[in-house]
Amino acid sequence: MNMRPFLTTLLALTIALGGLLATPAQALPRVGMVQAAGVTSSSVTLTWPKYRGAKTYRVHRAANYAFTKGLRVTKAKTNRATVRGLRSGVEYCFKVRAYNRKGQHVATSARTCKPAAAISVPRAGAPVSTMTYNICSQVCDRRPELRMKPWSVRRGVVTNTILRSGADVVALQESFGWKTIAGDLRSAYTVVPEFGYYQVSTLAFRTSRFEQVVDTVTYGDGGETVVETTPRAATINLPNGKRATWSELRDRRTGRKTVFVSAHISDQTGSAANARRRVETRSLLVQVGAANTHRSRVVYLGDFNSNKSRGHAGDTPARVMGSAGYLDAYDQARTLTRPNFNSVTKGALKPVRSFTHGDHIDKVWVRRGDGIGVESWANANPIRGTKYVGPLGSDHCPILVRLRMS
Repeated sequence: MNMRPFLTTLLALTIALGGLLATPAQALPRVGMVQAAGVTSSSVTLTWPKYRGAKTYRVHRAANYAFTKGLRVTKAKTNRATVRGLRSGVEYCFKVRAYNRKGQHVATSARTCKPAAAISVPRAGAPVSTMTYNICSQVCDRRPELRMKPWSVRRGVVTNTILRSGADVVALQESFGWKTIAGDLRSAYTVVPEFGYYQVSTLAFRTSRFEQVVDTVTYGDGGETVVETTPRAATINLPNGKRATWSELRDRRTGRKTVFVSAHISDQTGSAANARRRVETRSLLVQVGAANTHRSRVVYLGDFNSNKSRGHAGDTPARVMGSAGYLDAYDQARTLTRPNFNSVTKGALKPVRSFTHGDHIDKVWVRRGDGIGVESWANANPIRGTKYVGPLGSDHCPILVRLRMS
């Protein structure tokens, strides 16, 4: 009997079967982007797009990005879940798994990370709405790669965005030619400072809500008493040609004084840029501290050009601010709107999405113990459907943060 055809067929089947067995399992499909919708000192509420065919979900949380510490699972029947039992100030990472009617695992999300809030919101206090917005005025006109409309067109978009926001205090960066902006906003805001024409960082405050604190000097002149008042506000020079503007404001509702600061820190990546940002942020804290002779509480706003994606060592502004007791309002907000839509647009109507930390470089910093809580954080760029409304006002999004100040 000739066994050769049989052996040849058997060998072919063995090779084919071996190939099938050796083929690695394909990665599961992705559940859509998981976002933090609400935060307390002991919980994080997450939402995500419904996954077609999913009957239930399981939210896996861990106390580190590698998912090797503090592992817990929360079950959910809908595309929303609140993970409880968290420690205040500790950052947790989450991923969502979808299961079908048979209980089979059919999809997994990317990781997203969020700390439980470390700063409480005062029960008694006045709400104050703040905005930080790098408006990239004439600067974007010199960057053709962004393909943005000229400032002559974007100026109206920026003005309308600010006026419609309802913000009580607005910090602007790259706001060259601030007198033009002051004119655009004069129906509702006072713009500071009033002692220079070209300002990189500018502050505007709603006149109906705040007034500037002034220093008063009284002296005699030829038998007459002269009283001079000087607003407590200034633009300060930071290393590497950067600037910041501060103003001490009195809340007309409560009488409480607060120093608000608009700052712009150096950009670019790499260890040298990280070092520059560290030096500039330290200088910012030192100079504002020296000017704050009334020892009023301080809220810092601005474009700090750094975020958690650079790692703990590389995110030098956060390290410097943290050492002084300041925390990012994004991490402390009780509710969040579009938290994973990056605050930088890169000139595109399609939002830049950052799954893990949001990766925002535009910040509002508040200090623990100052009686300031963070009620909400929002990417306030006008949006329709899945895209921003054009034309864009800037290559940055306005960040709207609602504080409650005791």
